[in-house]
Amino acid sequence: MLGMYHDLVVSGAAALSLPLVSFAYERVLVPVYGSGPTSAHLAVTVMGAVCIAVSQPWRLLPASWLQYVRLMLFLAPNSTYYVAILSARRGNPVLGPLFTHLVVLAPLVFLHASLVIAVIVESRRKTLPGPVMIWRAAVAAVFYVVVALISRVWPTVPILNSVSENAIFLILACTASCAYFLQKSAASAVEDKSSTKKRKQTHKKTVSNKQVKFVGIALTVVGTTLCKSILSSPILPHPLREPYQHPTYPLRILSSVVSNTGLILVGEALPFPLDVKKENGMLEDIRYLRASHSLLGGVWTGKQIGIVDDVEPLRDSHGTPLGDSVYGTFVVQEAVRLINSTRQGAAGVWERGLIIGLGTGISATGFMRHNISTTIIEIDPAVYDAAREYFALPDPGPGHVFLEDARGWVARNRAAARSISGSPTFDFVVHDCFSGGGVPEHLYTVEFWDDMKALMQPEGIAVVNFAGIIDSHSTRMMYHTLTAMFGQCRAFHDQMRRIPPQDYTTEFINLVFFCTSSSEPLTFRKASKADFLGSPLRKYMLESLADREIDLSVLRATPEEDAKWVLKDGNNPLGELQRAQGAHHWKVMRQVLPDIHWEIF
Repeated sequence: MLGMYHDLVVSGAAALSLPLVSFAYERVLVPVYGSGPTSAHLAVTVMGAVCIAVSQPWRLLPASWLQYVRLMLFLAPNSTYYVAILSARRGNPVLGPLFTHLVVLAPLVFLHASLVIAVIVESRRKTLPGPVMIWRAAVAAVFYVVVALISRVWPTVPILNSVSENAIFLILACTASCAYFLQKSAASAVEDKSSTKKRKQTHKKTVSNKQVKFVGIALTVVGTTLCKSILSSPILPHPLREPYQHPTYPLRILSSVVSNTGLILVGEALPFPLDVKKENGMLEDIRYLRASHSLLGGVWTGKQIGIVDDVEPLRDSHGTPLGDSVYGTFVVQEAVRLINSTRQGAAGVWERGLIIGLGTGISATGFMRHNISTTIIEIDPAVYDAAREYFALPDPGPGHVFLEDARGWVARNRAAARSISGSPTFDFVVHDCFSGGGVPEHLYTVEFWDDMKALMQPEGIAVVNFAGIIDSHSTRMMYHTLTAMFGQCRAFHDQMRRIPPQDYTTEFINLVFFCTSSSEPLTFRKASKADFLGSPLRKYMLESLADREIDLSVLRATPEEDAKWVLKDGNNPLGELQRAQGAHHWKVMRQVLPDIHWEIF
């Protein structure tokens, strides 16, 4: 009975350990590769490693498997990080993570599964009924299912957001080492009993198993503590306690936290020293907001700050002056104020706006500077905090910030609006939820927009940012869903050049849709000095708005055919299609910033 209890404890510990190993491992890979490429072959790798554990020919004792498990866990912090970043430098977001899975994760899965099989099956090999291989397969199958179920739990534990990947790996390594010495001690105790008579015949005092166990565990804990800097990877602590300055490269990390959507980081590309030859395309004087392997936005700093009309630049909460947005798409969103074909637009009266997906808060800041009451819905508190502290987002005021998923907020407020007649509605909604090569697809269906329309003015404007290829299935789905709900849409890009129709099938760009239920054709007035807020980028983007329009006729076919593209809760392949473009998005991000900016987090 005691042996069975011991076996259950060891097996249960392995079933808890492996999901935590996978959790820490993914948390390292996602900032390097993004969530899509990281998860693409992860499940297959785990299943394959378990299958190999079933069929492998080695019949080692549990203590031997524990020995290998603990050694691999001690190596895991550095092996995970360096294999990931070195493979990423090869520029292949498909083969890179797969190679990392095979080199780092697969051996850990194999060893954990082999340990469980050895504990439950091999120790009873002679007494089990039927073929041993069937028992090995059955135990492995149960282990795989349990691990898969527990893997869903660890990401929901908030305290793990403040525990580093290094700490997780090394704590598990120390735990495995303690289990190794306990297992070794238990095994040697049997030998000690059989040699009791022989020990009585000697007058020398021998070291007991308990002493060996204590010394082994103590040396492991002390050694891990003393060698922590060697065993740990150079991943920064989360949250970052103070800004990190790279010792050899003009890079500074101002903030880095693990939040409910993953890694949220504020970094700066600093000016290159005068004696350093700068290669083409190497950015400097830029501050950016990063979510895992995606940029949510950025602004120019230092000598790159430009102003018009002698308007002072904005300053962050520390007093640092900030320039224009790096991405023009956020300024294009502000063109909603130029619409003059609705009642609000014709009167030039824009009172209330809603922002879904904040990013660095460029458009939200612009609206507030134009005295528009702006409500913000942002799912990640760390993004809001970063925008407030490092990107000069003003305080929207009490009752105007909601840090939650937009679907629930919109549905809840629609229900409240039904019970309160005359409740205020929004003149426009800016919907910008693209991140990391994918989208929260539940925020793009007709059911969501039906709830959203109930909170908008009858001629309210929906402004939707969408990143992708123009002539693609995902863009068709976006366009036809919006036109099904609002009746008419126009779209504009943010590139610094014209996009000819022949590039519609290849260019991965930001598109901004403007949609309304107004019966009048959607038109825009010309931008004026008051619209620019002293920003050269606003002046350039808004004055050239007409040149940025996308010909949406390429997305239209017959009414019957177009209806098939409309997204519904029960028929919504948008997320899957966008994830398929994740590799393309990864390559785009690597072109925007050099590798080192993605390797420090």
